[in-house]
Amino acid sequence: MAENRKNFSIRRMIFNDKYLIITSLILAVLVWIVTSLNIGTDENKTIKVSVPISLGDEVSEQLGMQYYTLQDAIDLSVTITGAKYVIGQVTEDDLNIKFDTSNVTRAGEQSIPILVTKAASTLDFTVTNTYPSSVDAYFDVNEEKTFDLYLEYDESAVEEGYTFGTPVLGDDKIVVSGPQTYVDKIDKAVVAVEFPENTKLTEPFSTRCDISFKGTGVEASYLKCTPKNDPKTKISNVAVTLPVLKETRLPVSVSIDDKPSGIKDSDISISYSVDEIDAGVLASASIKRADIGSISFADLESGTNKFSIDVTNLEGITILDEDLKTIDVTVVLSGDYTKKTVTLDPSDISIAGVQKGSSAELSNLSSRTVTIYLPSDDKDDKITLDPKCDLGDNAESGTYPLTFTVKGNSSAWVYGTYTVDVAIK
Repeated sequence: MAENRKNFSIRRMIFNDKYLIITSLILAVLVWIVTSLNIGTDENKTIKVSVPISLGDEVSEQLGMQYYTLQDAIDLSVTITGAKYVIGQVTEDDLNIKFDTSNVTRAGEQSIPILVTKAASTLDFTVTNTYPSSVDAYFDVNEEKTFDLYLEYDESAVEEGYTFGTPVLGDDKIVVSGPQTYVDKIDKAVVAVEFPENTKLTEPFSTRCDISFKGTGVEASYLKCTPKNDPKTKISNVAVTLPVLKETRLPVSVSIDDKPSGIKDSDISISYSVDEIDAGVLASASIKRADIGSISFADLESGTNKFSIDVTNLEGITILDEDLKTIDVTVVLSGDYTKKTVTLDPSDISIAGVQKGSSAELSNLSSRTVTIYLPSDDKDDKITLDPKCDLGDNAESGTYPLTFTVKGNSSAWVYGTYTVDVAIK
């Protein structure tokens, strides 16, 4: 019995020893793992983060300057060092990123350091590297100026017998803003058309052209361009269309407006200082004559009348002679006419176009007398006029032209122009 108890005690001791050994081994492994994680070799981790560039508040308050960069944000690679289980938890929210403008004391281009530190956090890690470590910026007073866009292109890039018409630009004026130092150096803004090699055009040519600047020491990198009528839209190029015109020779003509029905066409003769012009027209347009303008019959007296008409902006026609700015027109009205003067009674003037619910009051006639031409053999000394003031679509007070009808005489006309002030009530 005693022997059995002794054997049982020995077996129990052996069992307890084995249990202790196994438990010790497990504890040793756990201690090794924890120790390795805490005091083992540090590891590195790279965090990618995109940061908006903000440099202005401090500099603006202290120096009254603005900053200009080539980008609105910068992509950073931040390397951190720490225990493996720690850095595995670190995100960009655990980083404090700052642009150090403390050394900005003057205008000009400067490199601004990027400072990355650990944000308030219980995680234990160290920022060991930041790439890039700085950002370039230009500091200066802001300035804005408006410039006309000058177009440059090779005028020989058309087929023989063709010429370029007046170019059309999507925007012909731009506003340039940026550092005062650079804006003040701009002499003019230019768009240059680039044609494919050996181009010989017979049809209109359209493209987009980059905006560039001419001047001494102009740096375009920090400049911003916007259309004159759209200050919120940033642009770097504009649309350009170059009409291509066929060269031709056109006879010159004018039209006579409001000719009295009783006057024959044969009684009117017209001559020009230039009878024909060398011009460019669209090949698809059916232009056979150069209509340089119109002459009102109210501007004609009996006999010889001379006019000078500006021909620099004829619709659909480009005059090839750059020195030809005006054409003199002589209109001879033949026949025997008598010039008479008639007193104008304001109460005889009818008003058209007065809106419902409104009234019109006339005042300040440009002349109380009206000049009339009528055939000399007209025996009726009593001349009846029908004066009219047509407001058209206008509903405002202002000065309006008068028109006249000579009653009972289809060969008579009123010479000159006349106006009246109208007050709308």
